Amino acid sequence: MRLPALVALLAFAFPPPVTAQDGGPYRVYVASESEDVVSVLAYHPGGDLVVEKVIPVGRWPAEIEGPHGITVDPLGRSWYLSLGHGYPNGTLLRFDAEADTVVGWTELGMFPATMSLTPEGALAFVVNSDFYGDMAPSTVSVVDTETMLEIQKTETCTMPHGSRMSPDGRFNYSACMMDEQLVEMSTSSLEVTRRLDLVTGESVASYEGHDMGAMAMGGATGDAGADASPCSPTWTTPTSDGRRLFVACNKGHEIVEVDLTDWRVARRIPAEGAPYNLALTSDGTRLLATLKGSAHLAVWALATGEQVAKIPSLQTVTHGVVVTPDDRYAFVTVEGVGGEPGLVEVVDLATYARVASAEVGKQAGGIALAPGD
Repeated sequence: MRLPALVALLAFAFPPPVTAQDGGPYRVYVASESEDVVSVLAYHPGGDLVVEKVIPVGRWPAEIEGPHGITVDPLGRSWYLSLGHGYPNGTLLRFDAEADTVVGWTELGMFPATMSLTPEGALAFVVNSDFYGDMAPSTVSVVDTETMLEIQKTETCTMPHGSRMSPDGRFNYSACMMDEQLVEMSTSSLEVTRRLDLVTGESVASYEGHDMGAMAMGGATGDAGADASPCSPTWTTPTSDGRRLFVACNKGHEIVEVDLTDWRVARRIPAEGAPYNLALTSDGTRLLATLKGSAHLAVWALATGEQVAKIPSLQTVTHGVVVTPDDRYAFVTVEGVGGEPGLVEVVDLATYARVASAEVGKQAGGIALAPGD
């Protein structure tokens, strides 16, 4: 039996334990792309958001290497970080979660960005987004997290982003920012199994790059105009039952709900302000999106599709969002511009009020919940 098939089997047989942080303290890891640091922050309900630790993560002192995607081992033993810049390729680092020191690394493709792990944490699927290169098809790197060896690069599309895993660990999903597609990839065969055109809502038999020459480069902020890109998807997130998946159409100012059984677009939810990253509450009732273009966090009731809250950030370029396991709080990263520090904000999901914030390194982006104490 091939290693990926065995990993998928183990995911079914031995699901990881669920950690909880009811009542706090809540902790998050935050990557600052323009300072090569990861900050660990803690929030005690009713108190301040405190930076507990700042971890240098760059390997080349004279260079900014661009920490981007970050995720935590489901068992809480390790955390993983992608460094987007390299010569020419970026890298994936594995850190010991207790000591916060590097215990392994591997070179990937051009500008590795977001990543997701199989449920037992054995494989990492990292999109090589190639943000600043030629508009050419790129790949998803599959990494064995124990050995930190890259098993395979699977070509998917131009500028893949928003890598997320199905709850059962059988499929990885990513979005093609320059090709308007949702891509499904098998974690067993490591091949692309299905493609969906997010503009037409139709299944795509094979990869064919779109002519996106009119799209302005320089970051997905929703300001290049819908004429240049009807969607420009930046994020994916499946529901806990694995039946549906939501995709952020950054330049289309909407969130697309996909029926994964029928492989079709089931609903389009208006999201003015350029949605960028998404998160779902664990009870499946609410969808959250950072609005990168308008600097807000927005919340929708999924039963009706109604936007129930829109919370302004303290500065511009709202980026990442995670929800605590008890659905009480959302943690949001804000990049800022120029010389501004990055920010982390805490939003109370009972009142939709911002209850705390703290400064971190410049261009705060990737965010992950730390394991529960």
